[in-house]
Amino acid sequence: MRTRVLMHGAGAPRAVAVTLAASLATGVAMQAAPAGASGFQLKEQSAEGLGNAFAGATAKAYDPSTAFWNPAGMTRLSGNHASVIGSYISPSARFEGSATTAFGTSVSGSQGGDAAKDAFVPATYGIISLTDDLKLGLAVNAPFGLSTEYPSDWVGRYQALESHLNTIAVTPTVAYRVTDDISVGVGPVFQYSSVTLTTGINNLGLLPYDGQGKVSGDDVGFGFTAGALWEIDEGTRVGVSYRSRVEHTFEGDASYTNVHPVLAASGGLVNSDATAKLTTPDTASLGVYHDINDQWAVVGEVAWTNWSLFEELKVDADVGADSLTIEDWHDTVFVSIGSIYRPNENWSFRLGAAYDMSPIPDEHRTARIPGEDRYWLATGASYHVADWLSIDVGFTHIFVNDSSINETTGQGTLVGTYQNDIDIVTVGGRLRF
Repeated sequence: MRTRVLMHGAGAPRAVAVTLAASLATGVAMQAAPAGASGFQLKEQSAEGLGNAFAGATAKAYDPSTAFWNPAGMTRLSGNHASVIGSYISPSARFEGSATTAFGTSVSGSQGGDAAKDAFVPATYGIISLTDDLKLGLAVNAPFGLSTEYPSDWVGRYQALESHLNTIAVTPTVAYRVTDDISVGVGPVFQYSSVTLTTGINNLGLLPYDGQGKVSGDDVGFGFTAGALWEIDEGTRVGVSYRSRVEHTFEGDASYTNVHPVLAASGGLVNSDATAKLTTPDTASLGVYHDINDQWAVVGEVAWTNWSLFEELKVDADVGADSLTIEDWHDTVFVSIGSIYRPNENWSFRLGAAYDMSPIPDEHRTARIPGEDRYWLATGASYHVADWLSIDVGFTHIFVNDSSINETTGQGTLVGTYQNDIDIVTVGGRLRF
């Protein structure tokens, strides 16, 4: 990542402090391999939708997850509904390369192995029918997240060690059928986010081992979601939805362990409170659904994400140096197509494919942000057990382009490539009562 830093003082020790402070902002705006979409988005919000690579997610309105994808779709569901979904995300991110210190000497260590960690992502939804035309909904899920860990001896330890971002979004919604063909939906978004990041600190030979810095913070932000559904005829519909950005101001702590006292004093490596601002991006989606006949349907989706919000990130420390990190991410487009086959009233089978653009320019890729463009292949099935119960399963393999990295921080430079891929298995149950 190319970084421009504003700080008080100069020299390698101060650069170490600024590098760690910047990681609070940089880290929360990162894409870790477990994320099922570009940036740090998690699209794994529906087992039924995963089988189509989320093609038609804003138009199908098959299950209660429409409360998240497009709240207007709730008008298509009669009665009361609840669903629980669990997604197991198994990513891989393997680095190959080398690193040098700020003084140009080689950094010894391992290649880091598989830095991406498996993750379980739950979600739950509910819909209450007040009338045939008026519905209330609730979505509780994790729209953003990451988890990566490198061993303490890897060559890029002065760029990143552990990175964990967790979010929980609670979205109550209401939908109303305005006409026989048009429905609308809207609701507020309450989003809690927390981050924990660690980085190795080069003791510059003053001690025979590395120190470590840790930053953490959390915040609650607010936004909204809105959508509309146009039912052109009984078997064809178009959905649009918008989910707003959510602004967070993280109240964080920076702490240091095993840092030589001389380095700590000269570089300002002291425990301190710190704050950083993060805005999760707004998204807009367009989905289509069309029945070819009683057994076959086709679906499609186009989604835009406003990643260009990440122009820069600033950390304000109560003690020590402030920092300014230049990001310059760009907006992305996610495109997916899929098909649905219904051989009988109990079974349905799905296929899907997608292209997911990365928002990260090559010059801004970091050890915390190793992502590239992605290509999805997905399949899934649903079984209608009874009038009140359905089971959904989905599987996706995501091919990720190899990504190059040339990251320079106050502690040195990391150069190499990443090989990445992701497998996702999602299971869900739907109740109607």
